[in-house]
Amino acid sequence: MDQFANKVRTFDAFPKVDPSQQVRSQRGGFSTLVTYVFGLLIIWIEIGGYIGGYVDRQFTVDDQIHSDLTINIDMIVAMPCEFLHTNVEDMTRDRYLAGETLNFEGIHFLVPPSFRINNPNDFHETPELNEVMQEGLRAEFRSQGARVNEGAPACHIFGSIPVTQVRGEFRITAKGFGYRDRLHVPMEAFNFSHVIQEFSFGEFFPFINNPLDATGKITEEKLQTYMYYAKVVPTLYEQMGLEIDTNQYSLTESQSVVQVDEHTHRPNGIPGIYFRYDFEPIKLVIREKRITFVLFITRLGTIAGGLLIAASYLFRLYEKLLLILYGKKYVDKGKEKKQGGLLDNEVDHLPKRDE
Repeated sequence: MDQFANKVRTFDAFPKVDPSQQVRSQRGGFSTLVTYVFGLLIIWIEIGGYIGGYVDRQFTVDDQIHSDLTINIDMIVAMPCEFLHTNVEDMTRDRYLAGETLNFEGIHFLVPPSFRINNPNDFHETPELNEVMQEGLRAEFRSQGARVNEGAPACHIFGSIPVTQVRGEFRITAKGFGYRDRLHVPMEAFNFSHVIQEFSFGEFFPFINNPLDATGKITEEKLQTYMYYAKVVPTLYEQMGLEIDTNQYSLTESQSVVQVDEHTHRPNGIPGIYFRYDFEPIKLVIREKRITFVLFITRLGTIAGGLLIAASYLFRLYEKLLLILYGKKYVDKGKEKKQGGLLDNEVDHLPKRDE
């Protein structure tokens, strides 16, 4: 039994250099110190990554059509509320009078100083997970279908419109143009300048940034048409068991001026503000994950082994370069002197000459 224990004790799957054959040097000690410092730094980073987790982004097929989706709107149009007609129509030709749920408040037209006016709104980045979790405070509009001071110079339109998750269009036009109405607004009163505080899809999260938020268009043309095209992607954020199910969208836009027919003196189109939207058949899932503890330990071992091997090869390469550039004498400078070699023993046994 003792013989077996001795064999096991002396067994080494990774044979090492015998200490008597090792040579110490200042360069070797410095390289070892640098390797340990880098190793501790990498281990610290890996521990932080393991504790903090990582963000995983996956696209899945969205095979559900939600009939309880909403469009959230908060904007100001430079026309009296009594002149405006709002309507939603989807690809199935179903129409919904948005004015029944939206709120119309007459105010004076104003442009907040921080809004982006007459700038192209064709750039959007997906909000980060931590940002969404911090700003993901759900809200609802207090009123529905309210109409206040409709004769004021401008109209504050805000509220949520229930829609189906299919391609559709939300329109803001003048009464008497495009739809039959008791009121026919004169073209001289048209002014579709507008500013948008909020335009989003799904549950109302007022602090999550969207491409149309804090934007606006100002025009002097009476028959101006603005077209916004939104590609909507359902997005699910998940962190520490908390979920925020929302929608993000990319945006393109165009604008034009409707021409008036010389004979009929009627416009050849319907000026207004149009929001066309279409839902992608995919869903983006952004969630925070953590690797398992076994995988974490395995990664630490792999990194430590790779670092030691890389440091060893780099040190050997450095020694070779010094040998080529400065010679063996410079390389041996600062190294520990080993005694007890074969030649040293022979020198020690040689008889000393009397002087």
